[in-house]
Amino acid sequence: MGTELTKSVKRTSNIPAKDTDQADLGLTVAAAWELNPGITLLWTTQLEFKQKVTDFNATLNERLSTGGGYSAISNKLKLLDKKIDSNMDYLKGLLKAKYGKESQVSYYAQFGIEKVGQAYKYPVDRNKRSKALGLTLEAIIAHGFGADKYGTAFWQPIKTEYDALLKSATEIDGTVSGKVGAKNELKEYLVETQNSLIHILKGNYPKTWKNVIREWGFQKEKY
Repeated sequence: MGTELTKSVKRTSNIPAKDTDQADLGLTVAAAWELNPGITLLWTTQLEFKQKVTDFNATLNERLSTGGGYSAISNKLKLLDKKIDSNMDYLKGLLKAKYGKESQVSYYAQFGIEKVGQAYKYPVDRNKRSKALGLTLEAIIAHGFGADKYGTAFWQPIKTEYDALLKSATEIDGTVSGKVGAKNELKEYLVETQNSLIHILKGNYPKTWKNVIREWGFQKEKY
């Protein structure tokens, strides 16, 4: 008795999943639909589709541009985090020199330094780290280290820059979330409209629909 083998076939949708591919397809479909006014849908129009394509492309570009700004800020924060972590030992050294090796640890919390596993570090969470840096500045003054090389003049600029970057990152996060929501809503409309158009074209061109939809831009080998 023979064994029937079923060959797995990967099928690609006529509608692209990537936003950038969708942006290009939308423009092509809008242009093709404008040249074929006899193709109509009851629930939307060619003019509405064209406008939504324009809106989608604009929103996508804004989203990508805003995301690029976030990447730059994120890199600056990473570098500042490294600077904070690498210079924390100087604070520990000041405490050790003043209070001794056995007592220095008991003062770490006043400087915002907490125990993480077996080590004492600044918090990883950036909001908590910002607050910890505030404690550092207060403790530096309280313990008489303000005039030291690694005192107020060293840590205040770090705190100021860190908070400014953190604020910018938070604002961009909110902006990006809004852009993503708007983009996804527009994309849903575009995909629904394109699927509807494919069905209409299949019905109107029963023998040649495969070539017709390619002329409209639905060329799935490109995405």
